[in-house]
Amino acid sequence: LKALTLGSACAPHERASARAMAASSLWQPSSSGALGFSVLGRAPQPGPLVVGQGSAVQAAHLAAAAPDIIGSAACLTAGAAAALAAAGLLAAAPAVAGRRGRRSLRRGGSMASPSSPRGSASAVARAAWPQSFVQGGSAEEVLQKVQWPQAWPYSANDFTRQDESDDLYFYNQPRLCTHVDDSFIGRLKTYYGRVFPQYPDARILDICSSWISHYPEEKTWSRVSITGMNEYELKENKQADDYTVRNLNVTPVLPYEDASFDIVTCTVSMDYLNKPLEVTKEVVRVLKPGGTVIFSTSNRCFPSKAVNIWLKTGDMEHVLIYGSYLHYAGGLEPPEAVDLSPPMSRMGFADPVLVITAKKKAS
Repeated sequence: LKALTLGSACAPHERASARAMAASSLWQPSSSGALGFSVLGRAPQPGPLVVGQGSAVQAAHLAAAAPDIIGSAACLTAGAAAALAAAGLLAAAPAVAGRRGRRSLRRGGSMASPSSPRGSASAVARAAWPQSFVQGGSAEEVLQKVQWPQAWPYSANDFTRQDESDDLYFYNQPRLCTHVDDSFIGRLKTYYGRVFPQYPDARILDICSSWISHYPEEKTWSRVSITGMNEYELKENKQADDYTVRNLNVTPVLPYEDASFDIVTCTVSMDYLNKPLEVTKEVVRVLKPGGTVIFSTSNRCFPSKAVNIWLKTGDMEHVLIYGSYLHYAGGLEPPEAVDLSPPMSRMGFADPVLVITAKKKAS
């Protein structure tokens, strides 16, 4: 019953299953219908379970009430993932950081700071990355103030995942739903609406795409190409002119000519790539000089498919991680970040909206 934790981010057949489960003695629908559920007789304060809104406490209630029904494929916020991990419902217990602070939530653990291991400078940087490199209290400051390590600061383990099975199986079922809330979509669409007109008649590429790209209704571009995992979803994308099915975790190569696009976008998906540097270098290759890459992210994910470094870090570290992909790819101007999050996101009632961008250097 993924709908119990996915909230609105689930397929129609999953919501139908959730409605059927509502007739049992354990679950009843909340005021939001199939999108939220209450645990009867278990939670101290009955209420809708919408883990996608950041309800770590309710996730813990669910964990105690029905540990056998929660799968590792749930789309969770960082706080909810930590609660389920602590209850032993995920394959691993990731460390999860808060929105502004950096706190570690581990099974049987406590707050900890990176140790200072002996060894090479690159090994020390990897051990401290990215937590110790976050400077400032905003997304903008994180990328303005960072002192980048000389070498790529990641280890192979950082890009391992709880579920290393073929991604084809995970993405085989079409998900014609949104994986972020309406506020996120609206704010990102508004941001695109300011940037896209700067490139009249642009060619745009949306990687890791789906049935919706969150582009503005007013068309200012000439052509949109998209890549993604599920062909049915890609066919349903009304803003796309052409599509290519491509598993970038297996083949991190974009099937396009050099300098083909004015803009490349990727929405809440870079955290699933196990070869992010290779993919970002491809993004740079297909961008025209002066073109812009726009990565956007929030705090929801499928924890079983998100890479290890993502699950162990919070929003500000995520900005730094995305920025590092752009920095180490080469050929780009210094990456910048903008926080478009609504005020309610600080209290867990809306999804944060973080955008990381960079322009390709002029040749």
